[in-house]
Parts: sequence; C-alpha cells; structure tokens
Amino acid sequence: MGVLAALRERDATGRGRLVTSALFESTAYLVAQHMAQFELTGEAPPPMSVKRPAWGIYDIFETADTDGTDARLFVGVVTDTQWEIFCREFGLADLAADTRLRSNGDRVKERAWLLPRLAGALKRYSKADLAAKLEAIGLPFAPISKPWDLLEDPHLKASGGLLETRTPGGKTFHAPTLPLALDGRRLPKRSDPPALGEGARELLAGLGYAAGQIDALAKERVIVLA
Repeated sequence: MGVLAALRERDATGRGRLVTSALFESTAYLVAQHMAQFELTGEAPPPMSVKRPAWGIYDIFETADTDGTDARLFVGVVTDTQWEIFCREFGLADLAADTRLRSNGDRVKERAWLLPRLAGALKRYSKADLAAKLEAIGLPFAPISKPWDLLEDPHLKASGGLLETRTPGGKTFHAPTLPLALDGRRLPKRSDPPALGEGARELLAGLGYAAGQIDALAKERVIVLA
C-alpha cells in the first residue's frame, strides 16, 4: 500500500517517497478490530479456534505460577536440531532416543501423548525461570498476550502507532495506525467515522454533483443528509 502511494506521488510530482514498515506494527494492525471492540464494549472476544499445527511442539504451556492466563508461556520446537537441544536441556533423554519422535512429522503424529508429557516437564518451572532458560538455549517462546494489551504497549505509544478515534455516539477508542511511514512520518488520521449522512453533501459536491441533484437524491431517500 505504501509503495503504491509513493508511485502515485511520483506520477503527480515527479518524486516518490521513502516507504518504511515493520512487522510488529503490521501484526498489531491485524488485531485492531479486537482492540476497538474491547475498549468500546468492555467485553473480550472469544479466542479463535486452534487448528492442527504444522510443528510437533508449537503450543501454550502452564508454568508453576498460579495466576491463570498470565502464568502460561508459548513454546515452539520447530526443527530436529531444536528438538535435540530441548530434550538435552530439560532432561528428556528418553524422548530424544524414542524412534517415534525422530522427525517433526513424527512428533506431529504423536502429539496426543507427547504434549501431556512435555507439559508436566515444563510446569516444574516458574514462568520467569522457564523464559530465562528458553532464552539462554535459543528456543522460540513468548508470553501470552491479548489484543487489548497493545493499548498500553510502550513501543506503539512511543512511536505514535495508536490513534484515538471518536465514534458518532461520542465514545472513543484507540486503534493502530496503518503500519507504514512515508518519508519517516506516519499517516495522520483524516477524520473520525461520520454519523449517518454527516458530510454527505460536501462529499457528493466534491464528486461533481450539483446542489439540485443532491437535494433530489435526498428527496428520493437514496441518501440521507445530516
């Protein structure tokens, strides 16, 4: 989207734009509707159903902590080399030697009994200790976050990645901006969502409709004028 905007700028002025983007902001943008729903309604949407993963270990595990959702940690073991490291560092020599678990494809097939075994091994650690251990051995992990946690994310707030928006009813919510910058500047908010019919006359006039045509459309109830 940013590249196309820069090309149109070049068409109009002869000079394009420097387009930058980032993976984090792009991911935040994808959950904008859940963030807005939570702020406006105060209700958390239910999680999406979990599909069968392509990796043997790519799951959320409980830790020894007892504070519910915040006690869980995502752990991924996606290569055979990572599997060897995982088994060695967590004292699972019997699993490392199990011929049923030699490849990732094998581990996917054995998830029904494998995951409970791994869950027991990982639950011996606190969340902080488990995260530190996984960090030290270079295995993928992440805390479990919810979309509305991003409303207080220091990166988004510091980078101007959240915009306050007002609904026609007067409520406000914050949503991620488009995850791109042109010449180092994020795109500003053009306007808040309009009420029904708000700005309709100006919009249609800008598209070339005469005042009489706009009045006729309103009289025929094709449009609503605020």
